[in-house]
Amino acid sequence: MSFFNNLTRSKDNKSVSETSESNASATRARQLPLPVDIYEGADELLLLADLPGVEPDGLTVSFEAPELRIEGRRGSGDTASVYSRTFRVSEQIDSDAINAELAAGVLKLRLGKAAHTKPRKIEVRAG
Repeated sequence: MSFFNNLTRSKDNKSVSETSESNASATRARQLPLPVDIYEGADELLLLADLPGVEPDGLTVSFEAPELRIEGRRGSGDTASVYSRTFRVSEQIDSDAINAELAAGVLKLRLGKAAHTKPRKIEVRAG
C-alpha cells in the first residue's frame, strides 16, 4: 500500500482531501481557485501552489491536525483577491517537519513524513 493510499482522497487528488470552508473576513474579496501540484519523495511530500501577486505578509499557512490551510491575499478593500484551500492530511505527516517558502508567486510547502512511514533497512547479523 502506498503512502498516498493511506491519505484521505477527494476528487483526483490522491494525497489530501480538500474541504470547503468560507472565510468571513474575505466576504468582499474575490475568491480565486488555488492550483496545487503535489509530489511524493522518499522523505516528504512537496506541495507547490500558484499564488501570483501574493506577498509573504499576505500569506497564511497553518496546520492543525489533521487540516492544513493555505490562504493568500493580494490587493486590498473591494479589489482584494483571496486564494484559499484546506487539505486533510494523514497522521503520516510529521507536523514538526513542515516548511514553507514563497518565491516568484509559488509557494513550496514541504511536508516531512513521520519516521514510522519511511522505509528502513534492517541489519541482519550472523548467528
